Amino acid sequence: MYDIPAVAFFDVDGTLIWHDPDANAAQNVAHAQVTPGVKRAFERLHARGNLSFICTGRPRNLINQGLLDLNPTGLITSSGACLFLEGRKVFERTIDLDLLHATVDWLMGEGIEVLFEGTDCSAALLPNGGVYTDIPGALSVHSWEELCAATDLRFSKFSYAGDMIERVEQMGEPLRSHYTFYNLGLGAGEAGPVGIDKAFGISKALEQLNHSTKNTYAFGDSENDLPMLRAVETSIAMGNAMDVVKAQADYVTDSAAHDGVATGLAHFGLI
Repeated sequence: MYDIPAVAFFDVDGTLIWHDPDANAAQNVAHAQVTPGVKRAFERLHARGNLSFICTGRPRNLINQGLLDLNPTGLITSSGACLFLEGRKVFERTIDLDLLHATVDWLMGEGIEVLFEGTDCSAALLPNGGVYTDIPGALSVHSWEELCAATDLRFSKFSYAGDMIERVEQMGEPLRSHYTFYNLGLGAGEAGPVGIDKAFGISKALEQLNHSTKNTYAFGDSENDLPMLRAVETSIAMGNAMDVVKAQADYVTDSAAHDGVATGLAHFGLI
């Protein structure tokens, strides 16, 4: 038994929140909510003196009120690129401007649509025209010039879906060497700068807490959670997780559809 509080890190999509497999990924991000069972589990986790971090690929601007109502100790957003501790932004890493410009030029040339995600705003690059409507509040831009005019260019990652997945992942060198690509499942993917991942965010959080990796836990379901699972003492995969995630985990809990977070917390005596 440890004499230090446990610190638990939770992915959001497919972990804290169950996604309707018949809805597209963006609609799930925009509208899916935590269940009463997950909320009760967080209340019990905190009542026992333990700490919690939401550790998600979502940028801060897509953390909805239902997630904030869980009262986490902190937020690790944009797949490890940004850390908020007790409401204060501790650090943020963004894509280098020259790299961002080169990436946009390549995407424009290939006619590939992606969503650039930052702490304060998200912007859909639509080389082929049109308006992005999947996530409320996301801007629609059609060129580098429009992106510069409409945003502060502080983006930490970009996501993509559907038939864009294979096309994005065919990005050639030297651009490709600057990014890590992840399959998120349910027809979605994301890319962020090499070295900036959920493990990086967790290391920064534990540093702020002056807490070692002892008595730390992580819950996840998809490829971008693999670094997170390797960064803690005990890793938990959701019942709906990808096989590669289950293979790495110390324990497989119930699916997100059946409040697997609560089951996992109870299994390890954290609630």
